[in-house]
Amino acid sequence: MQIVRYKPVVFFVLIISQLLLSFPLNVNLLYGGNTGREGEEQRGARELPRFELGEVVVTATRIKEPIRNIPRNVTVITSEDIEQAPSNNVVDLLGRESGINLRSFFGNDKQAGVDIRGMGDTFVSNVIVMVDGVKLNPPDMAGPDLSSIPLDQIERIEIVRGAGSVLYGDGAVGGVINIITKKGQKEPETRLYASHGSYDMLDGRVSHRGQIKNLSFNLNADYYDSEGYRDNGYLRKKDAGGQFAYDLGDSITFRLAASHHEDRYGLPGRVKKDDIRSKKRRTSTNRPDDFGETTDRRYVGSIEIDLDKWGRVRAHRGYRFRDNSYIMGYNPLITKKDQTDSIDEDTKNFDLGYNMEYKIGGLEHQFQCGLDHYQAEYVREELSRIQRKNSKTESIGFFVTNDWSLTKDLTFHWGYRHNDYEGRFRTDQLKFFGNVKRWENGEPSTRKWSNNAYDAGTVYTLNPVTSFFASYATSFRIPNVDEFAQAEDELRHQEGTHVDIGGRHHFMEAVELAVTLFQVRIEDEIFFDEALQVNRNFTEKTIRRGVETEAKAYATDSLYLWGNYTYMEARFEKKETTVPLVPEHKATIGMEWHIGESFVLSLTGTYVGSKFDGSDQNNERFEKLDGYELFDAKVTYEYKGMKLFAGVNNIFDELYSTVAYSETYYPMPTRNFYGGIEWRL
Repeated sequence: MQIVRYKPVVFFVLIISQLLLSFPLNVNLLYGGNTGREGEEQRGARELPRFELGEVVVTATRIKEPIRNIPRNVTVITSEDIEQAPSNNVVDLLGRESGINLRSFFGNDKQAGVDIRGMGDTFVSNVIVMVDGVKLNPPDMAGPDLSSIPLDQIERIEIVRGAGSVLYGDGAVGGVINIITKKGQKEPETRLYASHGSYDMLDGRVSHRGQIKNLSFNLNADYYDSEGYRDNGYLRKKDAGGQFAYDLGDSITFRLAASHHEDRYGLPGRVKKDDIRSKKRRTSTNRPDDFGETTDRRYVGSIEIDLDKWGRVRAHRGYRFRDNSYIMGYNPLITKKDQTDSIDEDTKNFDLGYNMEYKIGGLEHQFQCGLDHYQAEYVREELSRIQRKNSKTESIGFFVTNDWSLTKDLTFHWGYRHNDYEGRFRTDQLKFFGNVKRWENGEPSTRKWSNNAYDAGTVYTLNPVTSFFASYATSFRIPNVDEFAQAEDELRHQEGTHVDIGGRHHFMEAVELAVTLFQVRIEDEIFFDEALQVNRNFTEKTIRRGVETEAKAYATDSLYLWGNYTYMEARFEKKETTVPLVPEHKATIGMEWHIGESFVLSLTGTYVGSKFDGSDQNNERFEKLDGYELFDAKVTYEYKGMKLFAGVNNIFDELYSTVAYSETYYPMPTRNFYGGIEWRL
């Protein structure tokens, strides 16, 4: 191992270690110098900002509940975290968290995503991403389009690691990410934002939110344009949206939200192994004319009714219409129209839930039940292959959960889901009838499955600053439409079992620590067999086990430090080989320093260990992807309603890739800069 390669990490760790030594001297600053019993009472009652033990979340249980009561590893990214972080998109922001591995093909947030708990190449179907509780995952392998979520419109992000199939059904294997957007508020606020940076990047945003009597609203419009790090790596996108909420009395709330997203992007393709370590050649492309464009519209309506002591009822109805056209492998001898493939997706979902708090033996308990229905119609025309894939999938599930308080300090959670799935698939062929091209319908096929999922967990609250948890859960995943379109006849759904053990603790009331041990064992895991060119199930089980750690600390009242480390062992149980594209080690450290009343300096550093090539399931065919370290910084100056900011990403100019197949790589950007201004009116 070369010490020089890890010099930035060692340097950063040494700085933070020295700062941590100041805790005994500085902890009193947080509480006005109180000591003894009076100081203890104040510290026990106070929840410091950015600490999570007392945070109330909705994703883990679908109802509001403090993290200390949830038998899962849960992380919350607040709006304050988002504003101060040197991250320019949702993918970069999520990639710094424990147990999460960033995957990007072109160095921006288009066709990029995050893998939770080492799912590997199929993470797009094993991790659920939601926006305000509505599933963003498409029915194919494109993955949730995180580029369609404007960063400035996010109020908070809740990350729940591990199985979530009881509450969210198919695909909640590695974890669930719920992005909660900003709502209207009583005090009106207008924001204007503009920034410019490397690669001719322009980013403009405008939003306004407020309230008129019982009607609250939030409106936004965003524009982004960048030429990208690589040739033909451009990304241009437009977003607009609106949210409205109307309170009918004190017990009924109606909500309506709509969003529109458009983009156009280049597809520069892969880079050969010989070029990946050259700053000049790694930015080149042999596909200068390949491109894609997307139109994505989402509509959501909901009603929430508070029945007082009889509980609460909520219902959501959502629609999504996605059109995606693209050219991969442009041929100048053919017209663009005749080589443009397209995807047309129409999905709709409905969920209904009910929960009630009740008392038995003087202790509080909570019951919840619900049902959800999801339907998608999906058509993909592949003119290059003279094929059209048709599918219509439908899923309906019912779940029930209950939290029992066995004592005032010990709670037990139990949950169950039954889910029915039906998919109808057809492959059509484009044929000539004289001089006319027509689609000839193929033979339809039908797949049906019924799945059951369970979870059980317990939480022990030792005191207001310490809690421990343990849980057992099962998960399931149905093959997506892309996998069905090119699958062996006996392709089955996959099933998993999950065990989590962990805890959180406030140390000296200035530090919060969290540790989770986990194991995931999956049977019939779905994967693409390159040798046979079909999707099929592994004949052996896969197992993922590891530890996720997090630390947050206030060294002084102006200096906030945080960090996390993940050890991940993702292996095929019998062969004892490692799942490709899953690093064994990952760590992130960060610092947020408030310099006076106006300046804030934010620094983050992330280390990701080496991993096997995406095409190397036997761990012996191709060279591994190198590990890498990234350091980003951002400085902000704020005066009244104006904010100036400037940042640099990849400070040490690291050459790295997050994805590679058969020793062809997708390079990530080198050092780049940005700066801008924001007004709040």
